[in-house]
Amino acid sequence: MNEEELKTVCPWCQTEIVWDPEIGPEEECPHCYNELSDYRSIRLGADEEDADEPDEEAVPAAGSDDFLDWEEEDSYTNEYAEAVRNVLDTQEEAPECSACRELMLHGGTQVTAGTGYAPVIPGTVGKAFLNPGYKLNVFVCPSCFKVETFLAEEDREKLLAVLNPSKEQPATDN
Repeated sequence: MNEEELKTVCPWCQTEIVWDPEIGPEEECPHCYNELSDYRSIRLGADEEDADEPDEEAVPAAGSDDFLDWEEEDSYTNEYAEAVRNVLDTQEEAPECSACRELMLHGGTQVTAGTGYAPVIPGTVGKAFLNPGYKLNVFVCPSCFKVETFLAEEDREKLLAVLNPSKEQPATDN
């Protein structure tokens, strides 16, 4: 095997993976832990059996064990990556995706409706810590497109105030 046959690019996190020649190909990415099989993989180009003569404008076919390096081959992807970086630079918070560990884009705020939501009132607290109408920040992963929600800052503060009452409240003397 030559050096090119020992390399692949993870389709999830775009990290180049070099295989150990003695162990062979990895089954999962050592960086994002996603499966490296052909699941959801697209190969561009014609198979060698189908092509009599190579077309000068055709995209080169990907080998059986490697993926095209999208960052170098596709200007659309370069523009997408640049746009993602620009959006991330404007965000105050950018949580990590729980699936692939990429930084997530803030897509907006979702206000929950009171319909169908009944807050729990823990006996130890005596009142609800999450009331109807709470807001969620919605984040989207630009790599695997997973959507995650997190409690908005103002509702985080309300939750903290209920669960951890301020120690500055005046004490009552009996």
